[in-house]
Amino acid sequence: MKRIMQVKIKTIKYLIVCIICINFSAFGQEPEPKITITAEQAQFLHDKEEEIKKWVEDLKTPGVKVDNDQMIFSNEAQKLINDPEYRKEVYKDSYTFVDVKESLSKSEIQKAFWKLINIYPEKKDFILKYIYLYDHLIPSDQLVVSAFYTYAFFDPKITKLTNGKPVVYRPDLFEEYLRRTKEIVGYMAYFREEEKKGKIIKLEK
Repeated sequence: MKRIMQVKIKTIKYLIVCIICINFSAFGQEPEPKITITAEQAQFLHDKEEEIKKWVEDLKTPGVKVDNDQMIFSNEAQKLINDPEYRKEVYKDSYTFVDVKESLSKSEIQKAFWKLINIYPEKKDFILKYIYLYDHLIPSDQLVVSAFYTYAFFDPKITKLTNGKPVVYRPDLFEEYLRRTKEIVGYMAYFREEEKKGKIIKLEK
């Protein structure tokens, strides 16, 4: 009989299992404060701890950084630049929660957050509280910002690629998605303050 271990969400070596749990149970349910995994799963995650840490850093890193006059692109950003078919696959005129779930099922967290930014403010309360669930694993405001700066620059509704660089031709749309991003980030700070006061942030349908 397998030995069962109880682990707390904030332990980084169990990050992947925690995120998977959020991905598939959080839509319409309140997450449990602890997650039960097998000893074999715990050992696997322990062995992969350095890889997990790198993965977390990648999630927090924006796809586009501007250093003086130079734009620095992440691997995902380079893929969006160089692969037109991938770009068509990523971007749609509008997104639904089905699209979000699809990205989450593949652990494509940044992509899922970009879709949530697009859907927002529809089901505003649910989206805000869902995003905040990640704050116990990775700073949720950083995830939202990194998602924006990874995907907004390559959305064909907003930019055109010229000489391998995104050029904004719809600044109004860019500013609107940036406004949503800033608003969500502001709510994350508010939720943190509420938790410090002992208030529970519940995820409801």
